[in-house]
Amino acid sequence: MFGNFSNRNRNHCYGGFNYENFLRNDEMLKMGYKPPLPITTGTTVVGLLFNAGVMIATDSRATRSNLVSSNETPKICRLQRNIYCGGSGYASDLSRLTRLMEEQCAMQREATNGRILPAVCAKQVAKTLLMSAMGRMMISFVLAGVDPEGVHLYSVHFDGTTEISQYTSVGSGQYSAMGIMESRWRPDLTEDEARELIVDAVSAGIEHDLSSGSSIDLVVIRSNYTVAKCTENIHRPLAPEAKLLIEKPEVNKLEDVDIYIVEELVLPQSLILPMPILQKTDKKPIRRDAVRNTPAFTQITLKPSTEDIDDEDAPPKKKRKI
Repeated sequence: MFGNFSNRNRNHCYGGFNYENFLRNDEMLKMGYKPPLPITTGTTVVGLLFNAGVMIATDSRATRSNLVSSNETPKICRLQRNIYCGGSGYASDLSRLTRLMEEQCAMQREATNGRILPAVCAKQVAKTLLMSAMGRMMISFVLAGVDPEGVHLYSVHFDGTTEISQYTSVGSGQYSAMGIMESRWRPDLTEDEARELIVDAVSAGIEHDLSSGSSIDLVVIRSNYTVAKCTENIHRPLAPEAKLLIEKPEVNKLEDVDIYIVEELVLPQSLILPMPILQKTDKKPIRRDAVRNTPAFTQITLKPSTEDIDDEDAPPKKKRKI
């Protein structure tokens, strides 16, 4: 039965997703087959535009299910000197796809005599590769770049769909980060204000998502084709500081205050007498004879009983000393 499903329409070329295995999977579940448990991955990737360029920020924690495998995982990849991307999803798929995208972009630049590659070209390469995988690569991108046409920011999802955005976020912490972005983003942000905003957005994703954490990696792509990279370390105490049970009173320091004596009062101090010195009395030592009148050793003689006298075979009794 299963051979019919696998051989059916083998030579047919599909576009997009293929759902022909749905009936097969349904029959396998009815026969008692238990599918493998899904593996959850997570991260927080945020991108935004500001008045002089675009920037991307990600966390650096790599997880597998509920285990933290690494706290120093780079998630920002360089495709060209003017195009960068930040990815979320499976680490193996992300590494493989970014290498393919980098090679494809390099080939495209060589084919155009080394001119600056448009950001939309890198977006189209990522879209084509994800569509050819038909959803089997569980990764999403935030792609940003600068070209002669301006500053660009795209979000590319695992199924190949793309969006043009002014600010965006992907990953398991995207909802917390998007709340910060929607409330504080504006198109005339300076670089310092945009950096502060994007760090706060990723920090919100880290705080509310267990799969995101560690430090924040940040890349800034400016309109003059300069690139800046930095890492923001987040230091938070594991537990809140314990408060003292007894609060110390507040002491206000007086500075530059002139103090005048208005009234002076002297209280007499009570006379303190020294303790009397007790004289020693001569006591006679106590003699041992007065304490103990009995001798140290006493000799006790036991008289033989009548039964011992009548018994002729018994051995003779000995005297004991106590």
